[in-house]
Amino acid sequence: VAGELPSEPAVSIRGFPFLTQALEGRYDRVELSIQDVERNGLTLASLDIAVLGARIPLSEAARGAVSVVPVEELNATAVVAYDEIVRRSGVKGIVVTPLADGVRVTGSVTVLGRTIRASTSSSVRLDKGEVVVTARNIDVEGRTSVLINRAIAGRFNFRVDVPALPYGLRLTGVRASTEGLNLAASTGPTVLQRP
Repeated sequence: VAGELPSEPAVSIRGFPFLTQALEGRYDRVELSIQDVERNGLTLASLDIAVLGARIPLSEAARGAVSVVPVEELNATAVVAYDEIVRRSGVKGIVVTPLADGVRVTGSVTVLGRTIRASTSSSVRLDKGEVVVTARNIDVEGRTSVLINRAIAGRFNFRVDVPALPYGLRLTGVRASTEGLNLAASTGPTVLQRP
């Protein structure tokens, strides 16, 4: 059931044996995958959803009459590319790249008439539907004071709002990867519906 997705996703039915699942009308794991999903101005480079415990009676599936699918749980991963994070941050002239335990934010800042190139090692966390990037350590080119360093680090802190995901998926975590920020999301028992 495509439902709230902008186009038909790639679908894979997992679990064995398939025929037994089809006869019982219960599918252990169905995977949906779609690229370039736009949600209220934020583009997700990819969205992968694992549908667990989907119930589709064989009689409905055979007639092509499936419009409602009760499921036990949805688990998803959405990837937001770093250039999209920068665009949505509103902070001009920065570059965001992955670190083992967060991200590096690099850019130039003008302080007291002086342009200073700097980079921060920053943490990434979720806060009420927003990705929060906060500088932990800062490296600056040239000599500066501690006060100026703090001011520079503060300019590299930002928040990015994540609009509601399809199917009522709720954000549960975020981590940096080579592709971008990976957002984890899930639901409890829910019902997928064809519009």
